[in-house]
Amino acid sequence: MPYNRETAGKGGHADFIRNPDIQNFLSDCNYLREPSDDEAKELASRFTAAPQSNPENLPRYVVASDASKSDTPISDKLPSTQIGFLKVSHVLVDMEKYAILTDPSNRFVDPFKVADMHRSAAPMTFVMPGSNIRYRNINNVRDGFRRALFDQLNIDRSENQSGQVLARMLVALNGETLALSTNPCCGVKPGSTFNKTTLIQLCCCGAEVYVTDFLRLHEGISDFGDNASAMTRMMNAVEHLLLAGFISQVFETYPEALAGIAFVLDGPLGIFGEPAKLSQRLQALIHNVNTQLMKLHLQPMLVLGLQKTGGLMDHALLLKRFLPDGVLRVVDDEYRNKFITGGDSPAANFGNETYYGQDFIFKTESGRIFNFAIPYPFKDKTFGGGGKAFAQAKVQMARYGTLIERACDLIRHFEMDLYDNSLVPVALAHRHASISLVPGGKMLDLLVRSGLGAKKTES
Repeated sequence: MPYNRETAGKGGHADFIRNPDIQNFLSDCNYLREPSDDEAKELASRFTAAPQSNPENLPRYVVASDASKSDTPISDKLPSTQIGFLKVSHVLVDMEKYAILTDPSNRFVDPFKVADMHRSAAPMTFVMPGSNIRYRNINNVRDGFRRALFDQLNIDRSENQSGQVLARMLVALNGETLALSTNPCCGVKPGSTFNKTTLIQLCCCGAEVYVTDFLRLHEGISDFGDNASAMTRMMNAVEHLLLAGFISQVFETYPEALAGIAFVLDGPLGIFGEPAKLSQRLQALIHNVNTQLMKLHLQPMLVLGLQKTGGLMDHALLLKRFLPDGVLRVVDDEYRNKFITGGDSPAANFGNETYYGQDFIFKTESGRIFNFAIPYPFKDKTFGGGGKAFAQAKVQMARYGTLIERACDLIRHFEMDLYDNSLVPVALAHRHASISLVPGGKMLDLLVRSGLGAKKTES
């Protein structure tokens, strides 16, 4: 590692170029490559015409969410001592109001109506102890992080203080109670059990155990290392927990309304790392809600994940020029393994522990490429005995009913030119969730340093 303000030597790369082991290593690596014209045409032939409703089958409301994080040093003298900031934003788009944004007399967008749409954004902020920070004078960084996570997820962030807290949502997703396999304080088995009113327990060793320990985010925390990855896992988990909270709250008060709401997340329908088991709970929740809506003779709720980057999106963009407009492909595991991931020994079901939604590649009639996902139409992944049987069942498009068609309608309706492969609601959510480096990041620097009493070093 260089010293501060030390520049790199201009010939530092020569040792790599002259080393024959480097070339041997690279020759042994397989990776996603651009297909030849013949291969690409053959792949394109596997796409089918994208379904389309006439008229468009659009929801009454769209709720879009996005999240971002920032890890901020408390001082120039202590760059490795950090506070983590997390922001999740939700934007509600009223489709009737969206339809009249343009003045029919001149076809210009009314800026006052756009401003009113921006006011519907509802950002939520979270702050966590990062690297080398002990929260509440707790003995170590890891346990302080555990307590801070509980404190942050135990806040009622609803406007009407309805009691919808994410810590309680963890219990609700599991049923009446939630049990830990082990207690993180001392490793005793079985771990503590929680219910919707008891969210903290005392371990036999005398230490506090929190319902949020179920997420296992503390396992990525080190007393001395960089804890930014734990914040990324937390960001992913919180965004999906909020989705579960919104769905549950509406379902408890007015379930019929969910038939007219579409939820759009910026990212895959999957939860990764230590909190991955949440994905199973989300899948069960969405399936249960849609089953109840079908009993009411209503169409199922639409949940849509949009992925802008990643191997699947890279592959889709490589194929783009060979694909006709208005085509769709369900990404089955065989296709993914052969053309995208390239694994010699693939799992029986891709994403078995992490994903709760099926991926599709969609090229719209206007020529834009989208990678979207919709939830599996199963309560869990045991269908047919699980494994390969589930992998085959999840790509049978007839099982999704009208959801694929409605997803395509929604994407067509909201696709935009401002950013590559973007939708209006997601762009709005991203605008309110993002933390800019300047001035936003600079203001967080000042907030942390003033809050912890650290003074900025003059340069």
